Amino acid sequence: MPNRRTILLIGLSLFLLRDDTAQAESTHERVTLMLSGPDCPSIRQRITTALHQQPGVLNVDPDLMPDHVLVDIVQSTLTDTTLAATAHTAIAGARCRAEIMKSCITAGPSSHHTDPP
Repeated sequence: MPNRRTILLIGLSLFLLRDDTAQAESTHERVTLMLSGPDCPSIRQRITTALHQQPGVLNVDPDLMPDHVLVDIVQSTLTDTTLAATAHTAIAGARCRAEIMKSCITAGPSSHHTDPP
């Protein structure tokens, strides 16, 4: 049977691990770029390559959603506006647009309080 010291060490380790994980998660963000236009499929790889080369980009997924590119970034290093500018540079001269998708769904609590009827 584990002694009290072992139980305390395990509990403390789990607490510290949870805190580190929460901090790591809060520094990353997923940005979704919507691609629209007749040339987008043919230059998709060019856009993906340009985004991968941007410092602060962790991952680029052009295949998860049709006509979208999902980009995981380090928030303190890169902004979604800079990402869009990188995509626009890669698109230059093509009939394709890259727009940042803004979501109205958040993980936080609702900002509106409604009383039940």
